[in-house]
Amino acid sequence: MSVTLIFLSVLLTGLNVYDRLARFAGAGTLVPITGFANAMASPAVEHRSEGAILGVAATLFSIVGPVIAYGVGASVLYGLALCLFG
Repeated sequence: MSVTLIFLSVLLTGLNVYDRLARFAGAGTLVPITGFANAMASPAVEHRSEGAILGVAATLFSIVGPVIAYGVGASVLYGLALCLFG
């Protein structure tokens, strides 16, 4: 089910339908997995005219990169705290 939600979110973002759906559905599109996929696909769609490497690949993680970095960092700190004090 998760893969289906991610696929549909990226597909709808690529077809420029996700934003209209988000306006219509409101908070229903804020499911974290679809929002994350949309946040990752949007910059890639916007910069595809600049090429595959300098456009899509360079901007793919521009929005979600910090989210991934802080998420991994927080999970490492939480794991260390759990090992030491738990």
